[in-house]
Amino acid sequence: MSLTLHFVKVSYIFINEKIALEAIEKVEAYCQLYGFGNLVYTYRLLTAYDNLNAIDYYGSIPEREFLLGSWHRPWVDYSLNDDLMMGVLYDTMKITIQNNKRYIELTPRGKDFLANLKEALETSGYFSQRVQMLHISQFDLFDEYEQLAEEIWPEAMTLRKQLIDVTGIRPGMKVLELGSGSGPLTFEAGLAELIGPTGKLVCVDPSAGMMNRAKAKPQAKDKYWVEYRAGKAETLPFEDGTFDAVIGVAFLQFTDRQKALQEMRRVTRSGGVVGSVHPLAFDFRTIPFFNEWFAPIFRIANKKRGQPKSYLFTMEKYIEDFQKTGFIKIESFKPPYPMLFHDPEKVIKHFIHGVGLFQEELADLPWRARQEIMENLQQLGESVCQKYSEEERIIQMPAQLIRAIVP
Repeated sequence: MSLTLHFVKVSYIFINEKIALEAIEKVEAYCQLYGFGNLVYTYRLLTAYDNLNAIDYYGSIPEREFLLGSWHRPWVDYSLNDDLMMGVLYDTMKITIQNNKRYIELTPRGKDFLANLKEALETSGYFSQRVQMLHISQFDLFDEYEQLAEEIWPEAMTLRKQLIDVTGIRPGMKVLELGSGSGPLTFEAGLAELIGPTGKLVCVDPSAGMMNRAKAKPQAKDKYWVEYRAGKAETLPFEDGTFDAVIGVAFLQFTDRQKALQEMRRVTRSGGVVGSVHPLAFDFRTIPFFNEWFAPIFRIANKKRGQPKSYLFTMEKYIEDFQKTGFIKIESFKPPYPMLFHDPEKVIKHFIHGVGLFQEELADLPWRARQEIMENLQQLGESVCQKYSEEERIIQMPAQLIRAIVP
């Protein structure tokens, strides 16, 4: 099967040849397994969801904007005339006249179809998978992530070094680093240098973009004992008992914790150590400036479930998960972890475009609506920074450093 390559640039996203070829390989593998017809059917369902969801969100969309996809699918370089024709043919969309202009609206049948489609995509796990992929893609494409993270989390490097000390990493050990990203723990915190050429450090991260940035660092040069592997903590490609230690910073909250912890235990030898630093659950709504700044997100969450979905848990919950996985000699620390909300543009870039905070609330909004919310958050941030002092815009985020032994 031969697929034509199309190189597109949307906003700040560039799809290069390597990424495109990897995507084609995945599409071909899918077709071999499930058939091309199933791929087309699935694609039609997903594009139908994007179309109908956008119309439902706005109530109506100008026909011209719908055909261009400018409000909900700006990445396409073709007219959505076929989508409109099929929608009208199957009575899910209709064309209305408002102030002498043509608009697209949902029919009652279209609203029913959208509700059924949402339920099917939710049940299939599509929405949760999409949010997870959005997290990964954010890291792939965000070149400034490390620089902004250091500004917003000034104690981050201290925590990384503390994790190395607490877990007792020594020269000559074979260590697995999970969620290695662009390498701040690997290089700047000194993990690779400490392990040295008599040992082995394997860095694993699901974001290829982050790992490429790590490899390009000057500190990475000539460190032949450092290996990079794209992968997820839930499915580690290593034999049982391969490593003396498995550690990572701020990665557990992005994983299926139970599966990740089981894998971490499996690939660590008996007597080996596992360590993690991660943020803990925190109700941001109790902070006046944050509540004002991110009010648009909270309003969206209120319509869904009452509050934004959190991927963070309490210290007790993490300890319980380590215990259930069978780790012993579990030690837990609660180090200081201040967050600085010093610059609106940088804060939005880091938390929304980088970390992917509130992705659950933003993921199912049409593209234009997300951009509008980003602009609104930027404006609110500027107003909040004028209203509250720098000291008032510091949040002492609870964090946990946990160390455990494999029996």
